[in-house]
Amino acid sequence: MRKTAVATVLFVMALFAMPLGAAATGGGSTDTPSCPLPTAPGAVVVDISDELMLAWDTAKSTAGPVPVSVPAGSWDVYLTSYDDHSNKTHQSQLEEQWYLEGWLAGSVVFTTDTTPDLPESTDVEWFSVGSITTTQAIDSVVAVHAAYPDSFEPHSVAPLCAAFYPTGTSPVAPPACPFPAGPGVVTISTELLLAWDEAASTAGPVAFGLAAGEWDVILVSHDNHSAKTHQAQTREQWYLEGWLGDALVFTTAATDDLREDTDFGVFAVGTIEAGTAIDSVKAVHAAYPADEPHSVAPLCAVFQTPGDGGSSTTSSTTAPGTTSDTTTASLATTTTTGGGGDNGTTTSLATTTTIATTTTATTGGGDNGDDGDDGDTTTSIATSTTTATTGGGDNGDEGDDNGAITSTPVTGQLDSGASTSVAAGLEGNTAQNLQQLPLTGVELETAFLAIVALMFGVLLLRQGRRWQDRLDRRAARVWRRQLS
Repeated sequence: MRKTAVATVLFVMALFAMPLGAAATGGGSTDTPSCPLPTAPGAVVVDISDELMLAWDTAKSTAGPVPVSVPAGSWDVYLTSYDDHSNKTHQSQLEEQWYLEGWLAGSVVFTTDTTPDLPESTDVEWFSVGSITTTQAIDSVVAVHAAYPDSFEPHSVAPLCAAFYPTGTSPVAPPACPFPAGPGVVTISTELLLAWDEAASTAGPVAFGLAAGEWDVILVSHDNHSAKTHQAQTREQWYLEGWLGDALVFTTAATDDLREDTDFGVFAVGTIEAGTAIDSVKAVHAAYPADEPHSVAPLCAVFQTPGDGGSSTTSSTTAPGTTSDTTTASLATTTTTGGGGDNGTTTSLATTTTIATTTTATTGGGDNGDDGDDGDTTTSIATSTTTATTGGGDNGDEGDDNGAITSTPVTGQLDSGASTSVAAGLEGNTAQNLQQLPLTGVELETAFLAIVALMFGVLLLRQGRRWQDRLDRRAARVWRRQLS
């Protein structure tokens, strides 16, 4: 019995001696990937490391310094992440992220933005982390794990390589405002706003003059979702402030979330009343402060007198060196008319301003008699086509108030050529969230160990009671012998 109990205790201790998360690190690949970032005139591409950085290990939370010569100037920066996910099909780590520091003579000159998490479905992926401007050349770079320190998860990721392209010459065409330049159009920033970083939660102020008055406002969002197919961030939203000197003049409504299946979003955010002229605007992340980055670039804003319109085409990029026009974002005014009855007159319907929407309402007047009443048409901004046809009354009766199409005023987001309903034009709350995945390997392992420990604890308790009973009986026999 004593040997069994000792073996049981040792087995339980061995179970708890296993490092939590060991099952989540997986195996490695014997094939080392090469850097996928292309070279270009004036560009600097540097290999960093194919060794995994670990968020729970101080010694492995950085890689470098790696010698490299990058002159002073403005650079578009791309970082490439690597992890052998093809041999770790059980793994679920959501913060395989890192950033790059540029050094000169042992001092940090700049720090880039952080990469998104490397999705479990791929081994290698490159990410644009925005632009930097440095007045000093650098002589080395250091990669730093963005999730360090983490006591429970390794979030293993290798900082494979980095590339610096002179601003405007990067292999991916930079996003551009889809609306033509004009007095009511202001380009704000291609840099991502981040909801978890106070310093990156705003963009601006940007100099922009706008007269006092009433203005319809359109905001354009951008994020390189085509290179972040794993990402699920549901609050990529921002709003705009209008300023005159140090005085806030107006604040717009916030955009909707930028959907994960598109790089651009064009949002009509309603009408603002500017009590005075403004001389600058500032973009503000609507989700700040938050535990998620909810990265979104406030690309540009458009101010129009109510009822005006224009059209344009936006582009999305899918790979280095590839640019394709995928999204049509048009702002148009559609006027429809109703047909009069026989020998009657024609009545006009209401004018409707829509975005990428065709709305048609037809109202028939009475036969051989009075005019049909005007048909009111009120459509929300969405990517849909709506047609309503209603006949007028017979033999001189007036047509009813026909053709009425009324939908809830919402701010819809443009699709890439798709025709959907108002509800489908919006991103609902059913978006998949990677933070709501099933239990990770570490959590399952912890739960298993807790159950095993509980079972062995019960066994030890029962065994202890048996030993106590035996000792009590032995003591009773000794006591009886002494009495006799």
